[in-house]
Amino acid sequence: MTVVVTGGLGFIGSHLVDAYLAAGHRVRVIDSCVGAVVDGEDYDADPRCTVIRESIEDYLDAGNGFAGTDRVVHTASHVGPASILARTGQLGNDIVGSAARVIEACLAADVPLCLFSSAEVYGRSGMLDEKDSIVVPTTYNTRIEYAIGKTLTEAMVINSRHRGLRAIVIRPFNVAGARQSRAGGFVMPTFVQQALADKPITVFATGDQVRAFVAASDLTRFVVEHMDGALGSDDVIFNVGNPDNAITVMELAERVKRLLGSASEIVRVDGRSVHGPHYAEAESFRKVPVLRAASTLGWHPEIDLDQLIMMTADYYRTRADKRGAHAPL
Repeated sequence: MTVVVTGGLGFIGSHLVDAYLAAGHRVRVIDSCVGAVVDGEDYDADPRCTVIRESIEDYLDAGNGFAGTDRVVHTASHVGPASILARTGQLGNDIVGSAARVIEACLAADVPLCLFSSAEVYGRSGMLDEKDSIVVPTTYNTRIEYAIGKTLTEAMVINSRHRGLRAIVIRPFNVAGARQSRAGGFVMPTFVQQALADKPITVFATGDQVRAFVAASDLTRFVVEHMDGALGSDDVIFNVGNPDNAITVMELAERVKRLLGSASEIVRVDGRSVHGPHYAEAESFRKVPVLRAASTLGWHPEIDLDQLIMMTADYYRTRADKRGAHAPL
């Protein structure tokens, strides 16, 4: 196949590119490089991979499209509780605008689409199923703007199926692993890098927030191996996560410290003191996926939490977080 991955130099996107190349496919990467975690030089050297370093909007404005490709995976987006803050008031338009362009281009070329949404759309705590109602809180901070934008793209995909669009939506739950940068405000690479440097491990709020971490490799395996099955199923939206890896943020800090043999002190801090006054915690205090739709297709996560912590640590033992060079540590 020939696969288009928007945002293919970012964290999730680059893992998808690697997985498709490993499976023997050709890949076209379209990335503005705003959130890139890899420079793409290895992809440039691979004859099966083409890297186009521009936004998806500029790519389409130049008259390009998706004709001759076999599928599009749209991961390009501002992401991360810290990274999105710079786009306050513009973030919704960013998310919806790019998704709209991708949807129309897929319809024009009759190419199936996998669109990445977010577990943030649920807007509440609990064991979260794809069939559950979505709650929209009225505290309109940047994080809510992000969630509403992603919710609208889901509705656009589902409604466009009536126009002939073949598509699925992924709601990932706390994806982590090698290459993820602390620049986005992501907790796993932040804790791991702090522990490796014997710096204080900074736990925001009470530390009782529950998150269920899934390895990027497990996520990409779902997309690469099960997208065809998902397109042929009765479901459109798929939670992809690992409920067995559910843990409080404080317990995660303690586990990272223990596994890495770190001398770091664990401290509670206000996230606003690190990322500024507009930073907000997620509305989902306890965010754990129900894997009803994905498990029906035969997919199950394989990487446990300790493995995931060590995979992240092994990566950053030998590499700098270039994107996070100016992020708090």
